Amino acid sequence: MTATIISNTPPFGFMTNQTVADLFVVNEAINRLQEAVATAASGFEGTPGTEYETDSNFGVQPDPASPGTKGSDYAYAIGNLAAAWMTFWTAALSSIEAIDNGVRNP
Repeated sequence: MTATIISNTPPFGFMTNQTVADLFVVNEAINRLQEAVATAASGFEGTPGTEYETDSNFGVQPDPASPGTKGSDYAYAIGNLAAAWMTFWTAALSSIEAIDNGVRNP
């Protein structure tokens, strides 16, 4: 059972609790997105990067002159974002959990 550490009293108690909940939502979204990118690339046959462009679930707008370039840029950016997020998340998780009232809204 989670103990209430910070009341949900506006403005700062509410902002703290909402920020903690939002951080967990962001973590889940980044993990899901990274998994989706990896799944789309797994076993894909064709021009690398095009699996993320236009008619995919990713909707990256292709460069007509160079198919796959924008999709490859997208996958690269997601990979870098996930790596930077994991560095932050690993370093900050104990502090985030210390002020978590169990009000996560994933």
